[in-house]
Amino acid sequence: MMYPTKRSSRRIASALVIASSLIAMPAWAADIQVEINQSRLHQLSRSASTVIVGNPAIADVSVTNADTLVVFGRSYGKTNLIALDGAGRQIANFDINVTPAKEAALTLTRGTDEYSYNCAPQCVRAINPTDATAATAALLSSTKSVTGYSDQSARGNR
Repeated sequence: MMYPTKRSSRRIASALVIASSLIAMPAWAADIQVEINQSRLHQLSRSASTVIVGNPAIADVSVTNADTLVVFGRSYGKTNLIALDGAGRQIANFDINVTPAKEAALTLTRGTDEYSYNCAPQCVRAINPTDATAATAALLSSTKSVTGYSDQSARGNR
């Protein structure tokens, strides 16, 4: 008679362990990989009313509608994203990993300075937050001046 009681106790104990682990789990956990200076579209399981990014300097998130996010890789590293519904319950919890571009990338090292290039189809300097400060500032300045000309043309030279 003792044997069936022990078996029942084990089953009950196993069920309690499984149930408690399910209750303690977050609503949804996953990883999002995005290359630097690239965007990745991500669909949530349901509508979110609040989206929190751990470090917006690493990844930025735009909410296109209540259940669709666009994750943009700003600089290399890892951060997290938490999405909450209207009642404050967690519906998503992601680790976001921003990685270097896999294709057509070249990094030139001169002493302690690095210079990034995009080589598709020919190698041209690419903006990279980890590159030499002066060189990156000059590249950003020239890029902004070209963008400014484009913006001015689009406005009709007002």
